[in-house]
Amino acid sequence: MTSLGAKITRAILRGYTYSYRKSHKSLSRTIKFKNKQYIVPKGCKFEVKEVCGTNIEILSPNEPNGNYAIAQFHGGGHTQAMNGMYRKVAERLCKISGCTVYSIDYKAGSELVYPSVHNECYFAYVGLLDGLLKDKRIIAIGDSFGANLMLSTCLKLRDTNMPLPCALISISCYIDLASTGNSYKKNCYRDPLYALPKNQKFEDNEKYVRRISPYCGITSYYDELLSPAYAEYHGFPNMLIQCGDLETSESDSDMLFEKAHNACVNAKLTKYHGMWHDFQYMTPFLKESRLAWKEINSFIISSINR
Repeated sequence: MTSLGAKITRAILRGYTYSYRKSHKSLSRTIKFKNKQYIVPKGCKFEVKEVCGTNIEILSPNEPNGNYAIAQFHGGGHTQAMNGMYRKVAERLCKISGCTVYSIDYKAGSELVYPSVHNECYFAYVGLLDGLLKDKRIIAIGDSFGANLMLSTCLKLRDTNMPLPCALISISCYIDLASTGNSYKKNCYRDPLYALPKNQKFEDNEKYVRRISPYCGITSYYDELLSPAYAEYHGFPNMLIQCGDLETSESDSDMLFEKAHNACVNAKLTKYHGMWHDFQYMTPFLKESRLAWKEINSFIISSINR
């Protein structure tokens, strides 16, 4: 059962996004986040280092776990840079794990096309492996388009015989850039962030619901490094996959879970009833978000203690 808080929040989100949904505008390309001066939480240290031309935001407790680290691949549809929401996520990850969190602050922009952001994240991560993260066991987490970047990076690592993270966390992944899943139709009026207004027919507006990203450029939507939903996952580490069951891209998580299962990867998929894209990050105060973070916490701790 969906909590009252989630129902109220969902209604507010539907109202806030209505004008964007009515005119079929991309939220990630249209809404601008305010980038306030970051205040480092007590008991933590913060610094920014450049690795292979990419800024890495590093948040660590005063006495971090020296054997493990967390790598964050943030989302935002390749148009949003590192911002306050993702810094709060880094704080939460740092607190629950006792590990240093390395957030890849890739260069974002609406004009970018594949493989620009994918290559930047891959080379930044390889640079971390060769330097700051050398000899550490890494838990990687990515949300939305960031989950795409994380999985694509790991596919390249595996295929070049480089070490993979010891565990992966996928939040509301956006990994099928062909947008073939049935959830785009199933949730075309239910998703509070991306749904059609009820007076617009799906058949007339399907292309706006499936929203093929200009980032694809001339690359095939089915290219496994652009769309990891079509990749094979043999040799991958344990995965935790979370999403809301109202997401138009809900089926992306289904595809990832099915591919992981077929490759005999130890993967768990949890769907949260009545919830939307990135709800854990956007609204951490809700009951469902707290349950999702509890699951993430348990997964991270079990990965460290394994």
